[in-house]
Amino acid sequence: MEYFFGILAVFVLIKIVNYLLGDYLLAHVNGIVMNISILPILLSVVLSIITIYLSSFLSARKASKVSIIELIRNADEIKIKSKKLKVPTIISKVFKTGGELAYKNLKRSRKKYRTTVISIVTSIFLFITMNSLLVNMFGLTENYYEDYDYNVKIYNPKEEDINQIIRLGNIDEYFILYRSSQNLRITDLSKINSIPEIELQEDSYYDDTEEKLVETGDGKMLPLQIFSLDQESFKKYAKKIEVNYEKVKDTGILCDNYIYYESSGKQIETRIYKYSVGEEITGKIKNEEYRIKVGAITDIKPYGMEQSNYDGGYIIVNKEAYPNLAFEPNGLMIQSSAPDDLAAEIENSDMDVTYANLDASVKEERAMVLVTKIFLYGFIAVITLIGVTNIFNTITSNMELRQKEFAMLKSIGMTKKEFNRMIHLETIFYAGKSLIYGILLGLIGTFAMYQAFSIKIESGVYIPVKPILISIVAVFVLVFVIMKYSMNKINKQNTVETIRNENI
Repeated sequence: MEYFFGILAVFVLIKIVNYLLGDYLLAHVNGIVMNISILPILLSVVLSIITIYLSSFLSARKASKVSIIELIRNADEIKIKSKKLKVPTIISKVFKTGGELAYKNLKRSRKKYRTTVISIVTSIFLFITMNSLLVNMFGLTENYYEDYDYNVKIYNPKEEDINQIIRLGNIDEYFILYRSSQNLRITDLSKINSIPEIELQEDSYYDDTEEKLVETGDGKMLPLQIFSLDQESFKKYAKKIEVNYEKVKDTGILCDNYIYYESSGKQIETRIYKYSVGEEITGKIKNEEYRIKVGAITDIKPYGMEQSNYDGGYIIVNKEAYPNLAFEPNGLMIQSSAPDDLAAEIENSDMDVTYANLDASVKEERAMVLVTKIFLYGFIAVITLIGVTNIFNTITSNMELRQKEFAMLKSIGMTKKEFNRMIHLETIFYAGKSLIYGILLGLIGTFAMYQAFSIKIESGVYIPVKPILISIVAVFVLVFVIMKYSMNKINKQNTVETIRNENI
């Protein structure tokens, strides 16, 4: 029966994966096909037989060494001296007699109590740690395109291609990025910060007319790339970085933030240059000295350059304000309400352009993230189900073995209110101790995940508040429901008959 449900679960999972990924990653194939392998089934059968045999053999061997009377009395489960049953004062004062009995019961049945706690702790630890794994793995992936103001990008288009594309339908907004054929060579080394990852270059420039690299022999320099935006795009960019367009329209916006990693793995973010707002950047374009005033400094890269990390930094200017610089189209970024239709129009046109449908890329990334989450949470669910089953069996068995104890307490006058209080306090003790250890181990696992991922990506320590809250609620509800179920069965039994049966 278990194998049938296992195969059914795999079948359902494959159907879900094909449905989620079919439109994006599996468009050219028939999807993932279910293939039942006999080897895992045989291994499961063998493992089950070995596990059941060892469990039965060890239990039988242990039972054979104990007398029948001791087994009936369950004396082997209670190995504790009276002095060890001393109840903490705070429990006696706050919870009264019910609290004392609950505490002593857990102390007397320490083995079963420990088994239940370990099962709950394991489930909490796995849930919190797996959640942290998902956050560290996919937190950055899900936000990769989040701040983009466009969803279709054309790479290095020609002017005629730009004019043709912007006349197509499904275009809500567009940005045109240009790049100068020559960099601004910064030779004033006092304006360059010392960054271990960046090496200064020999002073040289590319001669367009002779198509060769010209060595100047003037020493070291760092090339600053010059980009420009068309006037409307520059206005939008100025608004995006929260500066006044009128103040920067004839100047340059310096974007020179740089991220690198130390040998320890720590992420460092710094600026490449020491220029401040209002200063002039003095450099050379070919053999001529050139000056660009810094109107603003930002760490927000221009449209189309969001993921780049160039050693020499960028200066972004208004194309109309610098007509003497030779700019060539570097990218056309489009925001479209129907990116798939726009991509199809570009594909079916006579233009020879390279483009990327970022909207489709986002959907593919998120589909993969969702499927991975399904697999990982499925694993968590299976482990949790095993833990819940173990917890249920342990608690219910423990309650049944204590029928005589409960009957005796009722026979000497314990009221239903006191009895329920005792059971509820046991629930609190079970859940409380499990949560303390489970959450502590979960936080350790979370920190271990952070340490592993921070070697390459410094994203800050993730505090799994939501998983912890879910764990707290789930554990208390689970233990309470199981205890309630067990006690409902016991309460239906006759007290006198229970005592009599136990004494036979």
